[in-house]
Amino acid sequence: MDLNDDETQIFSTSPSWRSQFGKHVAVVVGAILVGVVVGLIAEIGIGIAAGVVIALVAVGLLWAERSRTTYMVTSQRIQVREGFLSKEVQQTRLDRIQNVTLDQSVADRLLRIGTVDYDTAGDDGSRFRMTGVANPDALVRLVDRTQRSAFDSERDRTARAEAEADARVRGRTSPREGGSGDQGQGI
Repeated sequence: MDLNDDETQIFSTSPSWRSQFGKHVAVVVGAILVGVVVGLIAEIGIGIAAGVVIALVAVGLLWAERSRTTYMVTSQRIQVREGFLSKEVQQTRLDRIQNVTLDQSVADRLLRIGTVDYDTAGDDGSRFRMTGVANPDALVRLVDRTQRSAFDSERDRTARAEAEADARVRGRTSPREGGSGDQGQGI
């Protein structure tokens, strides 16, 4: 993600490996079964080697599947990026986020993962979904704090700009009104 000059990256992650826990268990069980079958047909050493190779390849594919998704939070935006060769990037400004939903099944709670959905303002009903996030409660709190901080910064920036504008206007008033500006030419 290309950051704006006044933007900082606050958080970046991919889905947790725990989000694929069931797939990892299936891979290990499948690799053991293949290893046993090959060991009975051929010899035990070949069966063990086949099981290990299958497990390593499958775990590598699971890692690649997980790594193709990146979730990022900056001081101004959230982004969901998917893909290696081709990619899909979805992002929105923090001030457009209206609702946040945290979804955790019982299994997700045990694995300390969850899905966080961000609903945004607008007619299209855009939804940003971060699936398989580790410690989703902390992510929700982080985005909330960042959103409030951005709002406070914008409010302070607006107040400063209004104060400067007021000072400029007061500087243009006539000397009789206490200013030192345009000598009664009016505004």
